[in-house]
Amino acid sequence: MLRSRYEKFPNKNKKMIIKGSGKFMAKIPGCLELITLGHLNNMRLDIQLDMIDIEGGDTATPIDTLLQKKVIDITAEDAKFDLNMVRLVLGSKLREGVSGLTYDMKVENLVADEESGTVVANVSQSISTAQGMPKVQVFNQTVGMFIDSTTFTASGNKISFTSGVTDRDELVVYFPVSSSQIDQDGFVWVLEEKHSLNTGGAAAAHLNYPLFESAVNGTMSKIEHVSARLIHENKLLMKTSNPNPGQGEFYVDVNENKLVFNEYLRGEGVYVNYKRPEVVDVLDIGSNDFPLTVHIVHDGLFEQKDGSLQGYQTELFSCRVKSNFTIDAARQQASTHSVTLTVIDPERPDGRLGTIKRYQVAGGKGLEC
Repeated sequence: MLRSRYEKFPNKNKKMIIKGSGKFMAKIPGCLELITLGHLNNMRLDIQLDMIDIEGGDTATPIDTLLQKKVIDITAEDAKFDLNMVRLVLGSKLREGVSGLTYDMKVENLVADEESGTVVANVSQSISTAQGMPKVQVFNQTVGMFIDSTTFTASGNKISFTSGVTDRDELVVYFPVSSSQIDQDGFVWVLEEKHSLNTGGAAAAHLNYPLFESAVNGTMSKIEHVSARLIHENKLLMKTSNPNPGQGEFYVDVNENKLVFNEYLRGEGVYVNYKRPEVVDVLDIGSNDFPLTVHIVHDGLFEQKDGSLQGYQTELFSCRVKSNFTIDAARQQASTHSVTLTVIDPERPDGRLGTIKRYQVAGGKGLEC
Protein backbone atom coordinates (compact mmCIF):
# COMPACT_ATOMS: atom_id res chain seq x y z
CA MET A 1 0.00 0.00 0.00
CA LEU A 2 1.46 3.38 -1.00
CA ARG A 3 1.80 6.05 1.66
CA SER A 4 -0.29 9.14 1.13
CA ARG A 5 1.61 12.34 0.60
CA TYR A 6 -0.57 13.89 3.28
CA GLU A 7 -0.32 11.08 5.80
CA LYS A 8 -0.13 12.44 9.32
CA PHE A 9 3.45 12.87 10.58
CA PRO A 10 5.19 11.13 7.63
CA ASN A 11 8.61 12.62 8.49
CA LYS A 12 10.54 14.67 11.05
CA ASN A 13 11.32 17.70 8.87
CA LYS A 14 9.72 20.25 11.15
CA LYS A 15 11.03 23.67 12.07
CA MET A 16 13.40 23.70 15.01
CA ILE A 17 15.34 26.14 17.16
CA ILE A 18 19.09 25.59 17.39
CA LYS A 19 20.24 26.25 20.97
CA GLY A 20 23.87 25.23 21.09
CA SER A 21 26.85 24.17 19.03
CA GLY A 22 26.68 20.37 19.01
CA LYS A 23 29.68 18.10 18.45
CA PHE A 24 32.22 17.78 15.67
CA MET A 25 34.24 14.83 14.38
CA ALA A 26 36.94 14.52 11.75
CA LYS A 27 38.33 11.21 10.56
CA ILE A 28 40.71 10.10 7.88
CA PRO A 29 38.66 8.14 5.29
CA GLY A 30 39.14 4.42 5.78
CA CYS A 31 40.84 4.93 9.16
CA LEU A 32 39.80 5.42 12.76
CA GLU A 33 38.61 8.71 14.21
CA LEU A 34 41.19 11.50 14.15
CA ILE A 35 39.55 14.04 16.45
CA THR A 36 36.23 14.69 18.20
CA LEU A 37 35.46 18.17 19.53
CA GLY A 38 32.83 17.82 22.23
CA HIS A 39 33.15 21.25 23.87
CA LEU A 40 32.44 23.53 20.93
CA ASN A 41 32.10 27.27 21.45
CA ASN A 42 31.00 27.82 17.89
CA MET A 43 30.29 25.83 14.74
CA ARG A 44 29.59 27.55 11.45
CA LEU A 45 28.71 26.16 8.03
CA ASP A 46 29.16 28.61 5.15
CA ILE A 47 27.88 27.91 1.64
CA GLN A 48 29.05 30.42 -0.95
CA LEU A 49 27.83 30.51 -4.55
CA ASP A 50 29.73 32.63 -7.05
CA MET A 51 27.27 33.58 -9.79
CA ILE A 52 28.07 35.37 -13.04
CA ASP A 53 25.37 37.22 -14.94
CA ILE A 54 24.87 36.37 -18.61
CA GLU A 55 23.76 39.47 -20.49
CA GLY A 56 22.54 39.97 -24.02
CA GLY A 57 20.39 42.30 -26.05
CA ASP A 58 19.27 45.73 -24.92
CA THR A 59 17.68 44.70 -21.62
CA ALA A 60 19.24 45.73 -18.29
CA THR A 61 18.23 42.42 -16.77
CA PRO A 62 20.52 39.38 -17.15
CA ILE A 63 19.02 36.77 -19.42
CA ASP A 64 20.59 33.96 -17.35
CA THR A 65 23.18 33.25 -14.69
CA LEU A 66 26.21 31.00 -14.64
CA LEU A 67 27.30 29.20 -11.48
CA GLN A 68 31.06 29.65 -11.50
CA LYS A 69 32.00 28.21 -8.13
CA LYS A 70 30.38 26.50 -5.14
CA VAL A 71 32.36 26.82 -1.89
CA ILE A 72 31.36 25.02 1.31
CA ASP A 73 33.35 25.86 4.45
CA ILE A 74 32.91 24.51 7.97
CA THR A 75 34.49 26.15 11.02
CA ALA A 76 34.75 24.51 14.45
CA GLU A 77 35.91 26.40 17.55
CA ASP A 78 36.56 24.34 20.67
CA ALA A 79 37.23 25.29 24.28
CA LYS A 80 39.69 22.43 24.80
CA PHE A 81 43.05 22.01 23.11
CA ASP A 82 43.69 18.77 21.24
CA LEU A 83 47.02 18.05 19.59
CA ASN A 84 45.13 16.24 16.84
CA MET A 85 43.67 19.59 15.74
CA VAL A 86 47.20 20.74 14.92
CA ARG A 87 47.84 17.43 13.20
CA LEU A 88 44.74 18.01 11.08
CA VAL A 89 46.21 21.31 9.90
CA LEU A 90 49.83 20.24 9.42
CA GLY A 91 49.36 16.62 8.39
CA SER A 92 52.35 15.72 10.56
CA LYS A 93 53.11 12.48 12.34
CA LEU A 94 51.94 12.16 15.94
CA ARG A 95 53.95 9.91 18.24
CA GLU A 96 52.39 9.05 21.59
CA GLY A 97 54.11 7.94 24.77
CA VAL A 98 57.63 9.04 23.77
CA SER A 99 59.80 8.53 26.86
CA GLY A 100 63.07 10.11 27.87
CA LEU A 101 63.07 8.47 31.30
CA THR A 102 66.00 6.31 32.25
CA TYR A 103 63.65 3.64 33.56
CA ASP A 104 60.53 1.69 32.61
CA MET A 105 57.89 0.72 35.15
CA LYS A 106 56.87 -2.94 35.17
CA VAL A 107 54.05 -4.77 36.93
CA GLU A 108 53.95 -8.49 37.67
CA ASN A 109 51.59 -10.83 39.50
CA LEU A 110 53.59 -13.20 41.72
CA VAL A 111 53.24 -15.73 44.49
CA ALA A 112 55.49 -15.29 47.51
CA ASP A 113 57.88 -18.12 48.29
CA GLU A 114 60.05 -19.04 51.26
CA GLU A 115 63.79 -19.46 50.80
CA SER A 116 66.02 -20.36 53.76
CA GLY A 117 63.50 -18.97 56.23
CA THR A 118 62.98 -15.69 54.34
CA VAL A 119 59.85 -14.85 52.36
CA VAL A 120 60.81 -13.60 48.89
CA ALA A 121 59.29 -12.69 45.54
CA ASN A 122 61.25 -13.20 42.33
CA VAL A 123 60.49 -10.86 39.41
CA SER A 124 61.46 -11.59 35.82
CA GLN A 125 63.82 -8.59 35.37
CA SER A 126 66.52 -6.93 37.41
CA ILE A 127 65.14 -4.13 39.58
CA SER A 128 66.86 -0.78 39.14
CA THR A 129 67.80 0.82 42.47
CA ALA A 130 69.87 3.71 41.12
CA GLN A 131 69.48 7.25 42.47
CA GLY A 132 66.28 8.94 41.34
CA MET A 133 64.44 5.71 40.53
CA PRO A 134 60.84 5.26 41.76
CA LYS A 135 60.38 3.03 44.77
CA VAL A 136 59.27 -0.57 44.49
CA GLN A 137 55.64 -1.06 45.52
CA VAL A 138 54.10 -4.36 46.61
CA PHE A 139 50.36 -4.98 46.97
CA ASN A 140 49.37 -8.10 48.90
CA GLN A 141 46.16 -9.34 47.27
CA THR A 142 45.69 -11.99 49.92
CA VAL A 143 45.27 -9.43 52.71
CA GLY A 144 44.20 -6.55 50.43
CA MET A 145 46.78 -3.89 51.33
CA PHE A 146 50.09 -2.32 50.23
CA ILE A 147 53.18 -3.48 52.08
CA ASP A 148 55.25 -0.90 53.99
CA SER A 149 58.38 -0.19 51.97
CA THR A 150 60.51 -0.38 55.14
CA THR A 151 59.65 -4.08 55.53
CA PHE A 152 61.31 -5.30 52.34
CA THR A 153 64.49 -4.84 50.31
CA ALA A 154 65.08 -5.25 46.58
CA SER A 155 68.25 -6.59 45.00
CA GLY A 156 68.68 -7.93 41.50
CA ASN A 157 65.41 -9.64 40.62
CA LYS A 158 64.58 -10.60 44.21
CA ILE A 159 62.45 -8.84 46.85
CA SER A 160 62.99 -10.03 50.45
CA PHE A 161 60.34 -9.40 53.13
CA THR A 162 60.74 -9.11 56.89
CA SER A 163 56.99 -8.79 57.60
CA GLY A 164 53.62 -8.23 55.94
CA VAL A 165 53.93 -11.18 53.54
CA THR A 166 53.76 -14.89 54.25
CA ASP A 167 54.51 -17.91 52.13
CA ARG A 168 52.11 -18.39 49.15
CA ASP A 169 50.58 -14.90 49.41
CA GLU A 170 49.50 -13.50 46.06
CA LEU A 171 51.32 -10.25 45.24
CA VAL A 172 51.25 -7.48 42.65
CA VAL A 173 54.69 -5.88 42.30
CA TYR A 174 55.40 -2.51 40.66
CA PHE A 175 59.10 -1.94 40.02
CA PRO A 176 61.49 0.07 37.79
CA VAL A 177 63.97 -1.44 35.35
CA SER A 178 66.69 0.37 33.41
CA SER A 179 65.34 1.69 30.12
CA SER A 180 66.77 0.02 27.03
CA GLN A 181 66.40 3.20 24.95
CA ILE A 182 66.04 6.92 25.63
CA ASP A 183 64.16 8.79 22.92
CA GLN A 184 65.80 12.09 21.99
CA ASP A 185 62.40 13.83 22.00
CA GLY A 186 61.46 12.52 25.44
CA PHE A 187 62.02 15.77 27.33
CA VAL A 188 60.46 19.12 28.15
CA TRP A 189 62.27 22.37 28.87
CA VAL A 190 62.24 23.89 32.36
CA LEU A 191 62.44 27.66 31.92
CA GLU A 192 63.53 30.25 34.49
CA GLU A 193 63.64 27.92 37.49
CA LYS A 194 64.56 30.31 40.29
CA HIS A 195 67.25 29.46 42.85
CA SER A 196 68.81 31.41 45.71
CA LEU A 197 72.50 30.90 46.48
CA ASN A 198 72.09 31.73 50.17
CA THR A 199 72.26 28.13 51.38
CA GLY A 200 75.09 26.88 53.56
CA GLY A 201 78.17 25.22 52.15
CA ALA A 202 79.19 25.85 48.57
CA ALA A 203 77.18 28.28 46.46
CA ALA A 204 75.02 25.76 44.61
CA ALA A 205 71.55 25.33 43.08
CA HIS A 206 69.93 21.92 43.46
CA LEU A 207 67.66 21.41 40.45
CA ASN A 208 64.04 20.50 41.02
CA TYR A 209 64.07 17.81 38.32
CA PRO A 210 66.65 15.34 37.00
CA LEU A 211 68.65 16.38 33.94
CA PHE A 212 67.79 14.89 30.57
CA GLU A 213 70.49 12.76 29.01
CA SER A 214 70.67 13.81 25.36
CA ALA A 215 72.93 12.72 22.52
CA VAL A 216 75.52 15.34 21.56
CA ASN A 217 77.86 14.47 18.68
CA GLY A 218 77.09 10.79 19.10
CA THR A 219 77.72 10.74 22.85
CA MET A 220 75.37 11.02 25.81
CA SER A 221 75.44 14.28 27.77
CA LYS A 222 73.46 15.94 30.54
CA ILE A 223 75.14 19.35 30.52
CA GLU A 224 75.07 20.80 27.00
CA HIS A 225 71.53 22.18 27.32
CA VAL A 226 71.93 23.80 30.77
CA SER A 227 72.16 27.58 31.11
CA ALA A 228 72.13 29.97 34.08
CA ARG A 229 71.55 33.72 34.35
CA LEU A 230 71.78 36.12 37.29
CA ILE A 231 68.38 37.50 38.25
CA HIS A 232 69.34 41.05 39.25
CA GLU A 233 72.01 41.76 36.66
CA ASN A 234 70.45 39.62 33.90
CA LYS A 235 73.96 38.37 33.16
CA LEU A 236 74.45 35.04 31.42
CA LEU A 237 76.96 32.83 33.23
CA MET A 238 79.43 30.63 31.39
CA LYS A 239 79.51 26.86 31.77
CA THR A 240 82.83 25.29 32.73
CA SER A 241 84.18 21.77 33.14
CA ASN A 242 86.17 22.85 36.20
CA PRO A 243 84.55 21.67 39.47
CA ASN A 244 85.84 24.91 41.01
CA PRO A 245 84.26 27.57 38.78
CA GLY A 246 85.60 31.08 38.59
CA GLN A 247 83.67 34.34 38.78
CA GLY A 248 80.88 34.42 36.20
CA GLU A 249 81.03 30.61 35.73
CA PHE A 250 79.13 27.56 36.90
CA TYR A 251 79.78 23.83 36.93
CA VAL A 252 77.14 21.12 36.34
CA ASP A 253 77.44 18.28 38.85
CA VAL A 254 75.45 15.52 37.12
CA ASN A 255 75.92 13.08 40.01
CA GLU A 256 74.33 15.41 42.55
CA ASN A 257 71.96 17.02 40.02
CA LYS A 258 73.04 20.53 40.95
CA LEU A 259 74.87 23.60 39.62
CA VAL A 260 77.95 24.80 41.51
CA PHE A 261 78.89 28.51 41.43
CA ASN A 262 81.84 30.59 42.61
CA GLU A 263 81.68 31.82 46.21
CA TYR A 264 81.68 35.33 44.74
CA LEU A 265 78.01 34.78 43.81
CA ARG A 266 76.85 33.77 47.30
CA GLY A 267 73.68 35.65 48.16
CA GLU A 268 72.67 36.09 44.53
CA GLY A 269 69.66 34.62 42.74
CA VAL A 270 69.82 32.75 39.45
CA TYR A 271 67.45 31.58 36.73
CA VAL A 272 68.23 28.14 35.32
CA ASN A 273 67.02 26.68 32.00
CA TYR A 274 67.45 22.97 31.34
CA LYS A 275 65.80 19.86 29.92
CA ARG A 276 64.11 17.28 32.13
CA PRO A 277 63.03 13.78 31.05
CA GLU A 278 59.32 13.22 30.53
CA VAL A 279 56.83 10.96 28.75
CA VAL A 280 55.34 13.13 26.00
CA ASP A 281 53.22 13.04 22.86
CA VAL A 282 55.23 14.54 20.01
CA LEU A 283 53.85 16.14 16.86
CA ASP A 284 56.65 16.51 14.34
CA ILE A 285 56.54 19.76 12.33
CA GLY A 286 57.92 18.82 8.92
CA SER A 287 58.77 20.99 5.94
CA ASN A 288 57.14 18.64 3.40
CA ASP A 289 53.95 17.71 5.25
CA PHE A 290 50.60 18.45 3.62
CA PRO A 291 47.23 19.03 5.38
CA LEU A 292 45.16 15.92 5.92
CA THR A 293 42.09 15.16 3.84
CA VAL A 294 39.31 14.21 6.25
CA HIS A 295 35.67 13.15 6.48
CA ILE A 296 33.66 15.62 8.61
CA VAL A 297 30.56 15.04 10.76
CA HIS A 298 28.77 17.71 12.81
CA ASP A 299 25.85 16.66 14.98
CA GLY A 300 23.51 18.84 17.02
CA LEU A 301 20.60 17.65 19.17
CA PHE A 302 18.47 20.28 20.90
CA GLU A 303 15.39 20.27 23.11
CA GLN A 304 12.48 22.27 21.74
CA LYS A 305 9.70 24.26 23.41
CA ASP A 306 7.32 21.30 23.10
CA GLY A 307 9.78 19.02 24.92
CA SER A 308 10.84 17.07 21.83
CA LEU A 309 14.48 16.45 20.94
CA GLN A 310 15.18 17.65 17.43
CA GLY A 311 18.52 17.19 15.71
CA TYR A 312 20.36 17.84 12.51
CA GLN A 313 23.55 16.28 11.23
CA THR A 314 25.92 17.57 8.56
CA GLU A 315 28.27 15.15 6.86
CA LEU A 316 30.91 16.26 4.37
CA PHE A 317 32.74 13.46 2.62
CA SER A 318 36.06 15.13 1.79
CA CYS A 319 37.52 18.28 3.39
CA ARG A 320 40.86 19.96 3.76
CA VAL A 321 41.99 22.81 6.02
CA LYS A 322 41.53 26.26 4.52
CA SER A 323 42.54 28.99 6.95
CA ASN A 324 45.25 29.69 9.50
CA PHE A 325 45.31 27.83 12.81
CA THR A 326 46.26 29.93 15.81
CA ILE A 327 47.02 29.01 19.40
CA ASP A 328 46.22 32.28 21.15
CA ALA A 329 47.31 32.00 24.77
CA ALA A 330 46.49 35.23 26.61
CA ARG A 331 47.00 36.22 30.23
CA GLN A 332 44.09 35.34 32.55
CA GLN A 333 41.96 34.24 29.64
CA ALA A 334 40.75 30.85 28.54
CA SER A 335 42.05 30.13 25.06
CA THR A 336 39.84 28.70 22.32
CA HIS A 337 41.03 27.08 19.12
CA SER A 338 39.31 27.06 15.76
CA VAL A 339 39.92 25.39 12.43
CA THR A 340 38.22 26.05 9.09
CA LEU A 341 37.97 23.36 6.44
CA THR A 342 36.70 23.58 2.90
CA VAL A 343 34.98 20.88 0.87
CA ILE A 344 36.83 19.29 -2.04
CA ASP A 345 35.40 16.91 -4.59
CA PRO A 346 35.50 13.32 -3.25
CA GLU A 347 34.90 12.07 -6.81
CA ARG A 348 32.03 9.80 -5.80
CA PRO A 349 30.01 8.09 -8.54
CA ASP A 350 26.84 9.78 -7.27
CA GLY A 351 28.43 13.25 -7.43
CA ARG A 352 27.56 14.09 -3.81
CA LEU A 353 29.74 16.29 -1.61
CA GLY A 354 27.87 15.53 1.61
CA THR A 355 24.48 15.49 3.29
CA ILE A 356 22.42 17.46 5.82
CA LYS A 357 19.95 15.34 7.79
CA ARG A 358 17.07 16.24 10.11
CA TYR A 359 15.81 13.84 12.73
CA GLN A 360 13.91 13.52 15.97
CA VAL A 361 15.04 11.28 18.80
CA ALA A 362 12.47 8.55 19.33
CA GLY A 363 12.49 9.02 23.09
CA GLY A 364 11.89 12.77 22.82
CA LYS A 365 8.27 13.56 23.71
CA GLY A 366 6.23 16.67 23.47
CA LEU A 367 4.55 18.39 26.37
CA GLU A 368 1.65 16.52 27.88
CA CYS A 369 -1.47 18.02 29.39
